[in-house]
Amino acid sequence: MAGGVLVLGWFCLLIGLGLIGPAASSMAGAVGGMVGSLTHIAVAGPSSSAAGSASDAPVLEPPDAPTTNIASVDLTVQVPVAVVGQTGYSCRLYVAVGSAQPTVVTEAPVGGTATMVLPSVALAAGTNTFTATVVGPSGESAPSKPVSITLDVTKPKITVTSPKNGSSATGTSVTVQGKTQPASDVRLQNDANGATTNTTADDTGLFSAPIPIAAGPNNITITVTDPAGNGNTATVTVTKGTGTLRVRLSGSVYQFDSKRLPANVTFTAVVVGADGKRVAGATALFTVSVPGLQAVVSTPETTDASGTATFSTTIPKGATPGGGLATVLITMPSGTQTATDRDVLTVR
Repeated sequence: MAGGVLVLGWFCLLIGLGLIGPAASSMAGAVGGMVGSLTHIAVAGPSSSAAGSASDAPVLEPPDAPTTNIASVDLTVQVPVAVVGQTGYSCRLYVAVGSAQPTVVTEAPVGGTATMVLPSVALAAGTNTFTATVVGPSGESAPSKPVSITLDVTKPKITVTSPKNGSSATGTSVTVQGKTQPASDVRLQNDANGATTNTTADDTGLFSAPIPIAAGPNNITITVTDPAGNGNTATVTVTKGTGTLRVRLSGSVYQFDSKRLPANVTFTAVVVGADGKRVAGATALFTVSVPGLQAVVSTPETTDASGTATFSTTIPKGATPGGGLATVLITMPSGTQTATDRDVLTVR
C-alpha cells in the first residue's frame, strides 16, 4: 500500500508541471481509487486472535483409589475455560497399558461447563496410564499430566509363618505372623472365643498381630483384603495346653509287708486333656499286680467333673516279696485318645 501512495504522488507532481496530459490524470485517479480500496480492505480484515485456542492442556483428575478390581472407571476432566461453550472443540482421552504406546480411548464434545465426566472407561489388566487433550479448530493441545490406574483382580496370597498349624501354646494369646500383598488389610478372628484383631501389611507384605486364645483348640481365620479390594482367607489351628492327653496315677500305699497282709490300697487317676483342662467322662481301667498273686483288674471307672477316677482294692495274703505294678489306661469319651500311667509297688 505504501508503494501505491508513492506512485500516486509522482503522477500528481508530473501533472502539476504540465508534463502529463488529461489522460494520464485520469489514470492517476484510478490508481488513487485502487489504493483507497486496498486501505479499506486492510482495516476491515478479520481479527488475528481466535477465541478458545486449544493450546492450553486440560487437567485429568486422579481417581480416589489408584488400584481397583472393577474393570471400568469414570474419569473427570477439567477443560480450559476459554473453550467452554465453543463449538468445534472436544476432549480426547488416551491410554497406555503397561509400556505400550498411547491409543485413543474416547472423544467427547466440550459442553457448557469446564468439568467433563467420561463415564465407564474400560480398564485392561495391569497399569493403565491416561492422558487427555483438547482438540479444536486450531489443532490439538498439549496432553494433561498422566493419571495411572491399576486393574488387579488376583486374590492376595497368604503365607502364615507363625504359629505352625496344629501347634500348642500355654499363654493367653498367640502372635500370628505372615506375609501377603503389601499394604493389604489383615483381620484375625478366633472362632473359639470370638476375639478379633486388625492390622495392615507393611510395604514388603509382612504382618504381625496378637490375638487372645481360649483353652483347647483355637481355629484362627486370617482374612486379607488387598488395596484393589480382592480378598482371601487362611486358617491356622492352635491348641492351648500341652497338646496331648495326660493322666497322673497315684496310690495311697506303695510298699506292703507280706507278713501284715491283707492291706487296703486306693489308686487315683487325674486326667488332663490336650487343652490343659481336666476331662470329665473319660474311662479309667486300673490293673494291680504283685508277686505271687493274680493281677486285679478294675471295672471301667468314669472320671468325675474334676477329671478324677478312683479304684480301691485289697492286697490279700499270699503275696511274695518282690516288685509289683499298678497301671491305669484312660480312654477319652470320644474313644479317639488314650493315655497311661504306672506306679511301682513293692512287697517286702
